[in-house]
Amino acid sequence: MKIAIIGGGAAGMTAAHLLDKTHDITLFEKQPILGGNIRTLNKNVACDSLDQNITLDNGVIEFQRDYFPNFHKLMHNLQVPLEHTPISSELFLANDRYYKSTGAIRYGCKTKWEKLSESLNLASIIFSYLNVYARMHFANQNSIRNRPVSDYLGNNISARWLKMLLMYAYSMPYKKIDDFPAEIAIPLLAHSGMNTKWERIVGGVYSYIEKILMQFSGSIHCNANIISVTRDSSGVEIQLINGDQYHFDKIIFATTPDQILTLLKDPTENEIKRFKDWKLNTINTIIHTDTSIYKHFGVTYFSEFDLFQNKNNEDSGYNAYLDRLCGLSTEDDINFSLAYNMEQHIAPDKIIDTQQHNSPMYNVEAIRYRQEILQTNGENHTYHAGAYLFEGLHEGAVTSGFVVSELLGGLRL
Repeated sequence: MKIAIIGGGAAGMTAAHLLDKTHDITLFEKQPILGGNIRTLNKNVACDSLDQNITLDNGVIEFQRDYFPNFHKLMHNLQVPLEHTPISSELFLANDRYYKSTGAIRYGCKTKWEKLSESLNLASIIFSYLNVYARMHFANQNSIRNRPVSDYLGNNISARWLKMLLMYAYSMPYKKIDDFPAEIAIPLLAHSGMNTKWERIVGGVYSYIEKILMQFSGSIHCNANIISVTRDSSGVEIQLINGDQYHFDKIIFATTPDQILTLLKDPTENEIKRFKDWKLNTINTIIHTDTSIYKHFGVTYFSEFDLFQNKNNEDSGYNAYLDRLCGLSTEDDINFSLAYNMEQHIAPDKIIDTQQHNSPMYNVEAIRYRQEILQTNGENHTYHAGAYLFEGLHEGAVTSGFVVSELLGGLRL
């Protein structure tokens, strides 16, 4: 069959890799690069201001070792090397107080006295954290469906910490996290405790897309501006803004869900119902070398999840230390970090790269029909893939690629 895939992110590239062995695949990507929110500097993203021997990820970075089975199947199939990366976190509040996670205490405190002092400081919020963690761990899927995460997380310090981790994981503004669906958030937070192991892709995340491209025999169109997708009994018609038209037997939408109704010229009532509540979420992330924000707190250890509450107490941002996350030497004087919503703290001359990311805006109404979308995959010659159909992370994107591949008779790993 001739199959069109719209979207060259993790879901689209996984589906393309698996289906390429048995079908004629054409992939359309509206951006000039492949990878979606995979942005590896000096690979799919050119960066003249960075040493060409260094690769840094300004997007997806780390992966859970034990809870990403399909991601690991794909990496094994592609022979992509992974290695352990330490993960710790610090929480910096607007009132100038800060807390180190157990990992940050273990790795970042240089003396026994410092470890004891920071442990006692953390003890003041650990009870509330354990209480929330117990509620999350024993929550069943039926009880958390159609409920926002604010029903489980309050506004104390430990709850703010967890909500800020969701802000990091899903690239969403902190002020929107209270509306985040509990059925996605609670399992993730329950599986992201103090003993969770994390891995990184050696050489940057785009390395696995490079491996897919080395084996891919289909066609790829970047900078593809699609103006309409039409379906009838004979198949699918795709029209580009430049006038080009293509006919396919099947189509896979591997885009963010907010784009689907804008692309479909003939959406059904059910399709409108399933996708109308999805909105676009756009954020900017910055790679920089400015560590001055830590000096205000007297902190010299930078964690992989450093979370900052803004002074107005309404919003938050993060700063992730890339030297460890990306496997660089930490002995140099230059410290690379990835920041979101921290522009007011970063000196312009310290900025290496800025990237704009488009991802779904998650809320209870938007995800209401996810199972229905999966159950009706194939109707009107149309299939859907994307992280939003599962837990919203890279594992979900890869899993969705596996699902549509199996439905269409693709390669099984």
